[in-house]
Amino acid sequence: MSKENQLKEIHTSGKAYAIYKSINGFNLYTDFSKKITLNNKNVSGFLNKKRINKKPQDTDLFIGFFGYELLNNLIGIKVPKQKSMNFPKGIFYKPEKKISYSNNLVNYRIDKVRLKKKFKININRKSYTKIFDKFKKKIKSGETYQIKICTKYKLKSTIDPLDFFCRLSKTNLAPEAFMIRDKDYSIISCSPENLITKKGSLITTKPIAGTVRKNKRMNKIKALSYFRNNLKETKEHNMIVDMERSDMSRICKVGTVKLSKEKAVEEYKDLFHYVSLIKGKVKKNIKNIDIIKAMMPGGSVIGCPKISTLNLLNNQEKENRNIYTGSFGYLKFNGDMKFNIIIRSILNYKNISEISVASGVVVDSNAKHEFSENFIKAKALIDLFK
Repeated sequence: MSKENQLKEIHTSGKAYAIYKSINGFNLYTDFSKKITLNNKNVSGFLNKKRINKKPQDTDLFIGFFGYELLNNLIGIKVPKQKSMNFPKGIFYKPEKKISYSNNLVNYRIDKVRLKKKFKININRKSYTKIFDKFKKKIKSGETYQIKICTKYKLKSTIDPLDFFCRLSKTNLAPEAFMIRDKDYSIISCSPENLITKKGSLITTKPIAGTVRKNKRMNKIKALSYFRNNLKETKEHNMIVDMERSDMSRICKVGTVKLSKEKAVEEYKDLFHYVSLIKGKVKKNIKNIDIIKAMMPGGSVIGCPKISTLNLLNNQEKENRNIYTGSFGYLKFNGDMKFNIIIRSILNYKNISEISVASGVVVDSNAKHEFSENFIKAKALIDLFK
């Protein structure tokens, strides 16, 4: 049986599976022997448990996600009671089968009438501006230097996640794309941002801070010029890079944390991003839980400084973020790991599709521009429903 037919068979069987973008294509994980639903009480035990396999295999790992609230709790930050759909705080799976695919995952498409209803946004421009002005005052008073305002787009709908993921991968392929399909939920994502890649003692993170819309007049070279000459974008990027260097320094050997690539432009379907790459060497005796607590939630989607900004966000936001600005990836039994930041994602649960996005507020920000930037980030996902 071809790999393409294998995927179609797995999908139509109703079995749970996950797909994660790899360097050369995609890796599919399925035949899960364990499913661990995480909560605030068991997450530390899950991360601290040592797992050894005498005959190493490609499936010696757990793959899944940490939700935003769980990561806050892990670093001692309580999220006030918010409106919630009661989606799990985190789920990890132990696969027994791995199938690798080339860049062309599969030609899977279902033909049906697309939904004509429009997504409802939880914060309109007027409400957004009020929150924006409030946070501007917090910045001027020194409580934060940068903060991300989250908006949600929701639509009552059922989706075929493989159909959506295949189309998304063809139109807006991102280096940290992933999907999960389980019996009661699905997630598809074209996340561009890697938060942790650890192999042996080497660890890297790739902060993204800076977004500009693509159009006929804006190409990659002009985007780089725009970022370099834009004071707001430069300040935002520098702050996030400094914060993530600081986060890495807590778990890395002194003098090893360095900028490997600084302020480059990456191109996506509807936008350009400003990115850097930071490398370091992990100290001896550092555990999985130490790395997760140091690096998560990812600073580029929260703000700076991380702790005080998280508290400001959590007290302002009325709805639970669920997976948004959490992390998806895997923990290998040998200590290696790879995690992204969950952005540009659709969570479908209880027949509700939810897309969350955020844009950064610094002292030089403009409310109209940032509100529009949120829609730009959501557009590639919203277009899948047309």
